[in-house]
Amino acid sequence: RQKKKHSQQQHLFAILRSTFLPLGYPHKTPPGYLSYSIWSWIQDLSTQLRGVLATQRVLEGVGVGRQDATPLSAALNFILRDGCGMFSTLLFTSLSSSKFATNVKIWRLFAE
Repeated sequence: RQKKKHSQQQHLFAILRSTFLPLGYPHKTPPGYLSYSIWSWIQDLSTQLRGVLATQRVLEGVGVGRQDATPLSAALNFILRDGCGMFSTLLFTSLSSSKFATNVKIWRLFAE
């Protein structure tokens, strides 16, 4: 029974490793890659959670869930918010893209 449990743990670890780490890890990756990846995953997760919370608050702000709010007004406000976000991202990128190559790490952190 103990052997089967150990085998299942190894199988689960192999699946996680092949899903989240590159082929050849740790022999073909630079030192510190796992630490970098963990922090990157935490940052990605926090970005997704922030997006969910922001969307929830925007929908509440436009009246989703209230009896006097119309679905059309909620949808239009949501589309307007996303459209403004996309437009501002494109504008910023077009104005700043020539500076991206000079300090990639700073821009990566700034992007999130």
